[in-house]
Amino acid sequence: MKYFLTLLIVLGLFTNLFSQEKEEETWHCLTDQIYWKLVDENPNLLYQRQYLNEFVKEYIKNNPKSDREEVYVIPVVFHVVHNYGEENISYEQILGAVEQMNKDYRKMRSDTASIHPAFKGIAADVKIEFRLARIDPWGNCTIGVVRTASEATSAGYEAAKEASPTWPPDKYLNIWTVKVLGHGAAGWSYYPGTAPDGSDGIILLHNYVGVSGTSNNGHGSVLTHEAGHYLNLPHTWGNSNEPGLADNCYDDDGIDDTPNTIGHTSCNLEAVTCGSLDNVQNFMEYSYCYKMFTKGQADVMRATLNYWVGDRNNLKTQSNLIATGTNDGYVPQICEPISDFMTQTTMTCTGTTVVYNDLSHNTDFIGTYSWNMENASPSFSNEANPHVVYNEPGVFDVSLTVENESGSDTKLRENYIKVYKPEHGKTLPYTESFESSVFPLVEGEYFNDFIFENAGNSHWERANYSFSGNKSLRISNRNKDSDTRNRVHLPNIYIEDTSENLRVSFKCAYGRINGNNPDNLYFYTSTHCGDSKQLVYLFTGSTLTSTYVSSYGGYVPAEEDWKTHSFLINKNRLKTNNLRLIIESVAGDGKTMYIDDVKIEQAPVLSPEISSNLNVQVYPNPFVNELYIQNSDYNNLLKIEISDYTGRLIVGKQYSSDFIDISSLVKDIPAGIYFLKIESENENKVIKLVKSER
Repeated sequence: MKYFLTLLIVLGLFTNLFSQEKEEETWHCLTDQIYWKLVDENPNLLYQRQYLNEFVKEYIKNNPKSDREEVYVIPVVFHVVHNYGEENISYEQILGAVEQMNKDYRKMRSDTASIHPAFKGIAADVKIEFRLARIDPWGNCTIGVVRTASEATSAGYEAAKEASPTWPPDKYLNIWTVKVLGHGAAGWSYYPGTAPDGSDGIILLHNYVGVSGTSNNGHGSVLTHEAGHYLNLPHTWGNSNEPGLADNCYDDDGIDDTPNTIGHTSCNLEAVTCGSLDNVQNFMEYSYCYKMFTKGQADVMRATLNYWVGDRNNLKTQSNLIATGTNDGYVPQICEPISDFMTQTTMTCTGTTVVYNDLSHNTDFIGTYSWNMENASPSFSNEANPHVVYNEPGVFDVSLTVENESGSDTKLRENYIKVYKPEHGKTLPYTESFESSVFPLVEGEYFNDFIFENAGNSHWERANYSFSGNKSLRISNRNKDSDTRNRVHLPNIYIEDTSENLRVSFKCAYGRINGNNPDNLYFYTSTHCGDSKQLVYLFTGSTLTSTYVSSYGGYVPAEEDWKTHSFLINKNRLKTNNLRLIIESVAGDGKTMYIDDVKIEQAPVLSPEISSNLNVQVYPNPFVNELYIQNSDYNNLLKIEISDYTGRLIVGKQYSSDFIDISSLVKDIPAGIYFLKIESENENKVIKLVKSER
C-alpha cells in the first residue's frame, strides 16, 4: 500500500457528512490548493514527512504490547475568537466537545454495539485522552479556554490565529473556533511538522464543536476527525479530499486494517467499492455514521506521539502534564475572572427593558457581580444578568466588576448603549443623500445617527461620487467570503400617520464583475428604535447591475449607471410611530455598489381592484437557498404549494403577510425546475421556479 504523504489536511466537510439527517448542501475543500502551495514553497517537507512515516512503521513493528496499554494524555487549549455573536460558544459546549472526543478515542460511545460485525473485532480503544489545560504557558491559572473579541472571527482562513496567538505547540493542542472560515470549509488540521509558524493545531467553525450549544449530534465527531489528522491519520481512501472517485481505489491510507475504498458521503454499511467491504463507520470517513478507529489507526496515532516531528512527542510526557495542569491527581485551582458582558442590542427606545448578559470568563466560579448602568433603573445590580429600564434618551456607560477568592476584574464600556425617544426623529417625506459634514452623525441631532454593523475587510463608507450632491454610500464586496453581511441603520423616522403605506426609493450604481456571483441588497425595518428588525425587501444583483467592470482597479459610476429602485412597506408593519430603515449588503464577490438619495414617503392605500391574477411577486428567480413572496394584499390568506416537474407535491403551507419568507421550504430541495402555486380564496397563480447550484 502507498502511504499518504499529503502534508496538509484541510477539511471542507459536506454538511450531510456530519449530520444525522442527510442534507444536499456541500462544504468545499481547500486541500489541493494549499497542499501544492506548501510543497512548492518547501519541498523538504516531503522528506520530513517520509521520515515520520518510516519511524511510525518501525515503532509499530517493535513497540512492546505493554506500551499500548498506557493512556496518553494531550493537553488542550481552545481559542474562542468571536465578535459577541453565537460563535462565542459556552464553556459547557467546549466541555461537551472534549468529552465527545474522549468517548470516541476510548471506544466509549453508546452506539459502538452497532458497529458492523465485520469490523467490531478491530474497533480500537486508542487509549488517548484530551484534557483542558489548567495552567497556561506563563504559569497562570486557566480553564483551558481563551476568549478573544475580534472581527477576525469573520475574516476567514487563519486570521483568528493572529487575533489569538498559538500557545506553545509542543505543550498544547491548540484549537481555534470561529464564525467564518471561507470557501465552504468547516475546519482543518495540519499533519505533524507541516504547519507554518504559529499555525499548528486545529481550526473549525463554532457549530462543529461538540454536540450542544450551536452544534448538534451530527457535528459531534468532526473534532475527532480533525484530531486524527493532527495525529497523522489520512482519510481512509488516501490522498484525495474527494470521496467517491473511482481513482481512489488506486490510492490508500497506508494502514493495513482499513480496507481500500473510494470514500463515502452516505452510510451504506454494505458498500464494496474496491473489492472488499468498506469501513464506512470510520472516523476518517466522510459518512455521517462514524463510530470507530481501527487498531491500525490507533497504532499510527500512538507512534506519532513518540516522534519529534511537530513536537508531538513532548505532549504526553509527565513533565508537560505537570506543567499544564493535566496530570492525574492535579487539583484545579479557582482562576481569577475576566469580566465581560453584552446585551442583545445596543440601541433601544425609552421605557424598554434591557437585559444585560454576563460573559465573564477564565474561571468556572464567580462569587459576586457588581453592575453600574448609567441612568438605568435600577442603575446598580448584584445579579448575574440584570434587567433594567432606561426612561431618558442618551448614550450611557456600563461597567461590570466580577470577583472570586482569586481576584477581581472590571469591564467598562463607554457610550455602550444608545437610548432614543420613539417620537424623536426625521419626519416624512425624508430623503437621505449622505451629505452631512459630521456623518455618521446627523447634524444638530446627536442621538439620531447612522449605525454600522461591519464584517469582512471592507464596509459601508461615504464616497465622493454621487447621483446628486457630492456624496453617496459605497461598499466593495470584491474578494469577500460569500454571504459576508454589512449593515447600515439610517436615522430614526417619526411617522405621524401610520394609516398609509410607505414607499422607499433609492438610486443605485453597481459595477459588477462579469461571471462572478452578484451581491444582493436586503432592506429591513425596525419599529423600535433599531433594536429589532424585519426583512421587507430583497434586491438581487442581477436587478441592481448597472454595468459590468474589470476585476482590476476601482469602479467610478458614470451618470447613466445610476438606476432607480423602489418598494412598498405595508402599513400593517407600522406597529408604532417609530421606524428605522436598515440596508444590508450581502457579498457575492460582485465588485462595488453605490447608493444615493434614499427616499421614504407615504403612499396612499389604493382600493382593491378585481384582477385575474394575484398581486404577488416572487424573487429571486432563479434562486439558490433564499426565496421570498411580496404579497401586496397583506390581509389575503395565501396557500403555498411547491411541486416538482412531474407534478409531485413537495411541500405546502399557508401564510398571511405582505412579505413571506419561504426559504425554509426550498432550502433542502436539489437544484432543478419546480412549480410554485399561490392560491387565495378566489384566485391562484402558478410560477415556474429554477433552483441553481449557486
